[in-house]
Amino acid sequence: MSHVMSGDAQLHAAVLRAAAGAAKDTPGVAFLRPGLGELLRGTVTREAPAGRNGRVAGVRAERGPGPGQWRIRVHLAVRRGHRALDVTRAVRPRVMAAVQEALRTAGEAATTVAVSVTVTDIT
Repeated sequence: MSHVMSGDAQLHAAVLRAAAGAAKDTPGVAFLRPGLGELLRGTVTREAPAGRNGRVAGVRAERGPGPGQWRIRVHLAVRRGHRALDVTRAVRPRVMAAVQEALRTAGEAATTVAVSVTVTDIT
């Protein structure tokens, strides 16, 4: 059985993948952290590609109230020896740029991409 995604679902998945990839590639990030509900339901993948359910561990994305607005939430663990503040400051602009590029590639104009980063662990 093949899984076909609508255009909006494909765009959402592309935004999730872009955000996850950018966050994971930031120095000091140990891994992206799924929420407790997702762990219990087993509905996320730990890899950057969005799973068949359209979710990526540790990243949430939703459209904002206005056209072209996106809100991205990243939950991550920081590697020991790195300051959480420095890592979050590095993650935000990388995720923002990656999401804006993914939206441009999809032909969407993003006027605002808001990124919040929550450190859930230090490993």
